[in-house]
Amino acid sequence: MKSRWSVAVLIYCLAPLASTFIAWGLAHADHESSKRPPLWTPLDGAERLAAMDTPAGMVPVRAGWFLMGSDPQLDRASGPQEFPQHPVYLDPFEIDIYEISNVDYLRFVLATGTDWPKFWRESPFPDKTALHPVINVSWNEADAYCRWAGKRLPTEAEWEKAARGEDGRIFPWGNEPAGWLKSNIAHAGSKRGFKYPPLADVMRYDKGVSPYGVYQMAGNVSEWVSDWFDPEYYQRNLSDNPMGPATGELKVFRGGSWNEDPEVARSAGRNAGAPDHRSYLIGFRCAQSERDS
Repeated sequence: MKSRWSVAVLIYCLAPLASTFIAWGLAHADHESSKRPPLWTPLDGAERLAAMDTPAGMVPVRAGWFLMGSDPQLDRASGPQEFPQHPVYLDPFEIDIYEISNVDYLRFVLATGTDWPKFWRESPFPDKTALHPVINVSWNEADAYCRWAGKRLPTEAEWEKAARGEDGRIFPWGNEPAGWLKSNIAHAGSKRGFKYPPLADVMRYDKGVSPYGVYQMAGNVSEWVSDWFDPEYYQRNLSDNPMGPATGELKVFRGGSWNEDPEVARSAGRNAGAPDHRSYLIGFRCAQSERDS
């Protein structure tokens, strides 16, 4: 009898505590629900990569004049689409310090449902390529990314000033040729046509930064800019914040890539492709300025 009474008292005393545990369990450990607590839910490959830290930031480029284009007497590798060399005035702007990486672009893909670039094959890419510049992105897609990020593609003039400064230098670091320690670019006997390019992380080659501290504006990947391409555009002598032709068929890209000759990576060099063109040689970076608001 005493034993039964003790058990009854124990049950009576523990009942509220038991109900508390049951309620807590229903609220916090509902294993029938697909919405488990975040701590219990492993990230899938894409989400895990998108959560990685990436080098970021923009650098200001002050307002003022710079020399745009090439003087064939000083730069023997220059072409007629770079003539004449002429002074250009630009309002202040900011430009990304680094090229847009695979991780940066992955965040855009997850947020917007944009298709993965061709070279993403492995959930969506291996960790070792996470900080490589994104490639196989068209001008249209690069433009969409920059707008999504609250920025825009740089104009051709902005890109060139950010690359070479104000003094008309041939490369971001000066007039001396590209070297192994300054850029990821093809040298004699080094062209490599692998299935996935021998790219470098976007924060590599600190010995080859531009006068404003911008990385890899020569080599690694060429970069889309906002302008339509006109080989005779410089002859119009537009010297105040030039925006490029109003219309065209091709969009400009700049800077040379990992698989091109050093001459292509000259800061004044101009190349172009259709807005929907994709290449394993081309990536991009973004810019912004007060006029965008």
